[in-house]
Amino acid sequence: MKLGALFPSLSKPLASSRLLGLYFASSWCPDCTPVTPALGRVYAAQSPSDEGIKELEIVYVSSDRSVEQMNDSMQKSHGPWQSIPYENVEERSSLKCHFGVCAGMEASALGLTNGKRKFGIPTLIIIDCATDEILSMDGVGDVMKSSDGTGVIAGWIGALPN
Repeated sequence: MKLGALFPSLSKPLASSRLLGLYFASSWCPDCTPVTPALGRVYAAQSPSDEGIKELEIVYVSSDRSVEQMNDSMQKSHGPWQSIPYENVEERSSLKCHFGVCAGMEASALGLTNGKRKFGIPTLIIIDCATDEILSMDGVGDVMKSSDGTGVIAGWIGALPN
């Protein structure tokens, strides 16, 4: 089943970009603090599209503790990307379980124990929007290697099948 059918909040970003970045993070996580602005630089460095299709769309999958915390963080330090609405607990939880990504304090409540939790936060998963294939589970590593955000998206696009 396609990701857009499984997770309705992903339908629009999947249809409007070549790459989808699922950014699992929170405002309270100290490891996320340097990643979020660096990801913003990568997002801002993408080339404009003639066809209305972006190179990259980011969707924030929050582990924040409240809607206020999430909204405040998005206003202050995120790029102009989308998010799974905080109130949509079921979809946020399902995404975390589907990819095995969550904050350590969420693992038990989500049933991501005994090796089911593959990654903590921050995690950036890069997906080919045409095929729903995962291109990178280490998007954070890719982002943090770039000082100004340039070249990161080109590397991911280079991994797309012809």
